[in-house]
Amino acid sequence: MARLVRSQNGCSQTTTGAQTEAIVVRSEATYLITGGLGGLGLLMAQWLVSRGARHLALMGRSGASKAAKEPLKELEQAGAQIEVIQGDVSRFEHIGQAFEQIQRALPPLRGVIHSAGVLADGVLLQQDWQRFTEVMAPKIAGAWHLHTLTKDTPLDFFVLFSSLAALLGSAGQSNHAAANAFMDALAFHRRALGLPALSINWGIWSEIGAAARQNVGERLQHGIRTFSPQQGLKVFERVLRPGMTQVGVMPVDWPTFIRQFSGDREPPFFAEVTSEARQRGLSSEPVEREPDILQQLEQAPPSQRHRLLLEYIRGQALKVLGLEASQVVDHRQPLADLGLDSLMAVELRNLLGRGLRLSRSMPATLLYDYPTISELANYMAKEVLRWEGAETQELPGQAAGRSGAIERIEDLSDEEVDRLFAEKTIGN
Repeated sequence: MARLVRSQNGCSQTTTGAQTEAIVVRSEATYLITGGLGGLGLLMAQWLVSRGARHLALMGRSGASKAAKEPLKELEQAGAQIEVIQGDVSRFEHIGQAFEQIQRALPPLRGVIHSAGVLADGVLLQQDWQRFTEVMAPKIAGAWHLHTLTKDTPLDFFVLFSSLAALLGSAGQSNHAAANAFMDALAFHRRALGLPALSINWGIWSEIGAAARQNVGERLQHGIRTFSPQQGLKVFERVLRPGMTQVGVMPVDWPTFIRQFSGDREPPFFAEVTSEARQRGLSSEPVEREPDILQQLEQAPPSQRHRLLLEYIRGQALKVLGLEASQVVDHRQPLADLGLDSLMAVELRNLLGRGLRLSRSMPATLLYDYPTISELANYMAKEVLRWEGAETQELPGQAAGRSGAIERIEDLSDEEVDRLFAEKTIGN
């Protein structure tokens, strides 16, 4: 059974299994890291060498890149024997050849870290089976091949790098969540067989990894934060113990996180830690709070309210887009022209609703029907905030007859709206 706990270093952890003494890294053993030539894999290699490892097998699909050659050189200068293995972890014959290469050139294998993986995000209705298999292959097939080929090998550890998406879900990452959930289950399967296994549901690393390359961290909301490589290594060293089976790691400000839930919407999974956070009333670190836009709008003279609303929407849109606050944006320019995709559209709608403390969500079609900041402000002033005599700036093509279309599609699900939004973006 899993439970959520608060750690001393600010990362909350979901743990399953009893903590025991840390695993010893052996100088006379070999350690295999899949995805070992990427940023996260090389970070693990550096950590192992710093703890006494002297024989590493680093496996990657493309071999050592120019960026990887300097870290590899440093590892060798530190006294480590590095065997670079080019191969696809999702292909059984490649894994088999890798194990043969380890047996020929290196001491006995005593540890495995499976960090290989790719991202192919998209809302569910925009996913296809090819995008699922692209993500699942290294996670599911790769993990299973490693499990099969090491069942009779006396390993000290078998670590699977899973994702927070498998624990909490993540918009646009249905394929990623499913693939990592398999690895979580595989860890328990191995433990039931009496074999070592640890699945770590990592949050978002800063600076390294696929999520950092795609700027996923810039779009985190609700108090969940990124963590540095140094912080991640400290947690890794703490959880690499024989008694641990699954650990979820995420730096999070709980008072901010739990604001998204109300009443019976709060998942029972978070009950223990959210109760503690409410009792404390404050986070361990000061929370930078955004200005209360609703209060500002209510206190502003009527002649200034529309401008304030425009600037608020602009600021939230830039935040979602990952652009600087100083970025100049034409209020009449479709946000899709700036890179707003269907996932961002849902995120922006939710941000605006929370900022204005709305009791119910705005239409799922919001960014489909009102694609510019100006149109959003006009709609929200008149239909959401109900300002009397609200001035609107009708734009070409924004005819009154559109209300009938809105009525016809307002009952669509978020996924269906995402598809329409994507089709409209592609059409432009």
